[in-house]
Amino acid sequence: MLNIGYLGPPGTFSELAARYYVEEKMKEERPKKEPQDEIKLTPFSSLQKVLLAIEKRSVTAGIVPLENSVEGAVNQTLDLLAHNFFKIYFQKEIILAVIHHLLVRPGTKPSGIRQIISHPQALAQCRNYIEQNFPDVETMETSSTAGAAALVAGSHDPWAVIGTTLAAENNGLQVLASNINDYPDNATRFMVVGLEDSEQAPGCKTSVIVTIKDRPGALYSILAEFARRNINLTRIESRPAKRKLGDYLFFIDFLGHRLDKGIRETLDEIVNHTLSLRILGSYPAHPS
Repeated sequence: MLNIGYLGPPGTFSELAARYYVEEKMKEERPKKEPQDEIKLTPFSSLQKVLLAIEKRSVTAGIVPLENSVEGAVNQTLDLLAHNFFKIYFQKEIILAVIHHLLVRPGTKPSGIRQIISHPQALAQCRNYIEQNFPDVETMETSSTAGAAALVAGSHDPWAVIGTTLAAENNGLQVLASNINDYPDNATRFMVVGLEDSEQAPGCKTSVIVTIKDRPGALYSILAEFARRNINLTRIESRPAKRKLGDYLFFIDFLGHRLDKGIRETLDEIVNHTLSLRILGSYPAHPS
């Protein structure tokens, strides 16, 4: 059985990413004429529980959000990866277009809405729409867009939710306004996470976490090793190391597989310039 864990409840963008992954997996198996596994999607109440379920082999793999094109890094995911020694690897990258809709209970009119509820990222990604169309309406944050949809569906108050059409279907809500994103190219990058690293192949990316030494030029000395071998960095993100003020971890993504000759040499070299180096995995990049 192929059991995929994701941040629930059902109807979240994480579930949409999980469904996309399953569809792609099925396409890969069809030409090989292999018997297709039974598929199950399992929602979890937190990202930490998704990662723990992978490590405990309760699920085959998990889907976690990593960054959004509008709001940036999903810090909760980064911190869980940085400060917990999960024995897991990034296996595949998924980039999902994020399209937000304003959902209400049937019969609710725009003029009657008194509160708009959703995940903080969804509210932030529709900030201009809310200000222009509902300037006097309060907003309330919840842990997920789907959870907000369930809250609105179960209430008799004149509330609205920003969420997916899937959340609307699951909760009997009506789409009052479609495509309310402030930025039309809004997308979220998800990672498929599992217990094994991906095989060496063209078109891969690699993700690492490094802790640098506290001295002038420490970060430059690491980046110079990538530049020297013409390795293209696609992202660098800092997060507090959660020790003293000014201590940081760096998440670095770059093109290529960790077993490629030039990348092996680079990783071997930058170990000399870091306090720690952790490889999160090499994985197929999402088709551009």
